[in-house]
Amino acid sequence: MGDRTMMNFCWWFSAGLSLLISVSMDGNRANGQATRVEAGQRAGKVLFEEDFEKGISRWELSDQGAWDLIDKEGNRTFGLNKRISDYQPKVRSPHNIALVKGLAAGDVQVTFRVRSTLDTGNHRDCCVFFGYQDPEHFYYVHLGAKPDPASGQIMIVDGQPRRPLTDNKNLVPWDDRWHNVKLVRKASDGTIQVYFDDMDRPIMQASDKTFGAGRVGIGSFDDQNEFDDVRVVSLEDTAKPKPKPQAKPQDKKPPERPEPTVADYEYGKDSSRQRFDFWKAQSDKPTPVVLLIHGGGWKNGDKTGYGNNPIKKYLQEGISVAAINYRFIDQAMEQGVEPPVKAPLMDAARALQTIRSKAKEWNLDPTRIGATGSSAGACTSLWLALHDDLAEPTSVDPIARESTRLACAAVVGAQTSLDPKQLREWIGNSIYGGHAFGFAAQGRTREQEFDLLLENRDKVLPWIREYSPIEWVSKSDPPIFLEYPNQKSKPMMGGKEPDPTHSAMYGIQLQKACQEASVACELVFPGNKESEFRNSQEFLIYHLKR
Repeated sequence: MGDRTMMNFCWWFSAGLSLLISVSMDGNRANGQATRVEAGQRAGKVLFEEDFEKGISRWELSDQGAWDLIDKEGNRTFGLNKRISDYQPKVRSPHNIALVKGLAAGDVQVTFRVRSTLDTGNHRDCCVFFGYQDPEHFYYVHLGAKPDPASGQIMIVDGQPRRPLTDNKNLVPWDDRWHNVKLVRKASDGTIQVYFDDMDRPIMQASDKTFGAGRVGIGSFDDQNEFDDVRVVSLEDTAKPKPKPQAKPQDKKPPERPEPTVADYEYGKDSSRQRFDFWKAQSDKPTPVVLLIHGGGWKNGDKTGYGNNPIKKYLQEGISVAAINYRFIDQAMEQGVEPPVKAPLMDAARALQTIRSKAKEWNLDPTRIGATGSSAGACTSLWLALHDDLAEPTSVDPIARESTRLACAAVVGAQTSLDPKQLREWIGNSIYGGHAFGFAAQGRTREQEFDLLLENRDKVLPWIREYSPIEWVSKSDPPIFLEYPNQKSKPMMGGKEPDPTHSAMYGIQLQKACQEASVACELVFPGNKESEFRNSQEFLIYHLKR
């Protein structure tokens, strides 16, 4: 075989082998398989998958107007429609960012397909975001066509303009075709590896432990791309011995309580938590009802936490009882509910409407329904009591036509506002509420959530006003009872509180708003006994039996 013939054979063999490898990789991707991970690691739980066929509800965008869903040849992708974004970060960093909602990860693999949709020459790029703490603290990979200190590097944004963690010299071979990207990040040891098409050999790598677990996402510094088939998988280091599992403490058993007349009544189809238990009081006449809404920050808790006291006490007084469950913030974020707090509050409203719709069947007086709860359950109760009626009189759904108004509400440790600016004026160390508006993420503290809410307050102000009970006070509202048993000393305006999330300052400010609107509002905490009632239970029994 001559030299030229041999050269041609080698070229065709190489090209054919490359095509075979490419087809094999595309086949794996089509079958939903993860790309190979590094030695000593194995793919763990799939944390997130997205092909955009159901839209973009699971993504948080820095500039909503910069992104489009693209339908082409029976496939839907997610793409940037402009280079210059309306989002301008405080420090020099990418402009177009799409973060996965409700997900933060430490040891993680992120894979996706990407296509450059605008030929900007050496300025073609895409970005992968990880370890994202807030808009001024995160990592990202800049896959720029031609590397320099500001392009084609693994970057960190740490309260100042982005800076490179690498000195990469490898070109990124952008063209108009689809390409495969893989990021492997191990927060546990700081390693970062980035792959472009070649899933065996990283195009750049670095090590940094400034940030631990954080949010992940995709986007561009200032270019246009199209994305598809995003997959986030946790990584577990199999080389390290697993610690011996510690014995788990026994779960606390729920308190004893009477057998419900109706157990786990389904009032919604969106979650298995949309259920309530109902106890029917014995009476020849229609009975009042107390709605029990458990606390737990809208993140935990259960209706089974209510035991013989108070349930038996209300039943003995001829008052029927309903204890509800509702969707948590985490579930709401997974379902794309915006803001997440809408889910637990609207679930409570729907449960109330469902109970009213059963008035004739269960011998209830629909005009005498009160609500009670502690902490987040207290906030929900107040929101129902003060909010305008959510009934839809013309709805084809008979339950939706029922009223959501209450005859009274008596609560313990209630948050009366979710406005971070207002809360810091009331309580200097207030930290509660960021999760209600979508700022929760794995590894993020309550303080960090609050700071993000404060920073983004103007953007979510309509939501804050909609879901803060104090915003809805009006002269037509029912009587309110506020109890703050954990308040150890008289709160001072703007002072720091031992328990800022359940400070009596919340009650003082709501009482002031109620008094201005001529709404009866009684406030009780140690050292402040302005009511003839000792607790919420006494207040509800009195007002519901009048």
